[in-house]
Amino acid sequence: MKVLGFRGDPKAPRYAVVSEERGTYTLENADSDNKLSVPASISEDADAERLDWMYREILAIFDAHVGIEKVMIKQNEFTRQDTKAKRKSAQADAAVVLACAHRGIPVELKIYASMPTTSKDTKEHAESRVGKTAKYWDNKMADAVNAAWLGVRNP
Repeated sequence: MKVLGFRGDPKAPRYAVVSEERGTYTLENADSDNKLSVPASISEDADAERLDWMYREILAIFDAHVGIEKVMIKQNEFTRQDTKAKRKSAQADAAVVLACAHRGIPVELKIYASMPTTSKDTKEHAESRVGKTAKYWDNKMADAVNAAWLGVRNP
């Protein structure tokens, strides 16, 4: 099974492609692309352009990693002090959901309470379960890895 894990971010969402074969988990993009940097030509307030770009990027990931059977999104934890950055991340999540709908790929949205990790332990858990990326290794990338791992473990 192959799963795409996604973690929104207003400037550079992260994604992980995790596969499992005979009990062995592989982070397929450990040494390749895993960060979607919003082009400088898309301004902070160009929401429609940003959503279109994100949608096309997700379709390109599907094409590059043939056989993705599920997508798992680690959402932000929303509070009363929500910020513009969290809203932009939610918009990126929505673009992923739309791309999944158009490709017929099931998608699940998770928060830490529904995942076997916490913000404090996400990097340690991702490294021990699947491994880490060669670059851009941070909590957001670890969230994407943990989300994909959870999707592979729970088909």
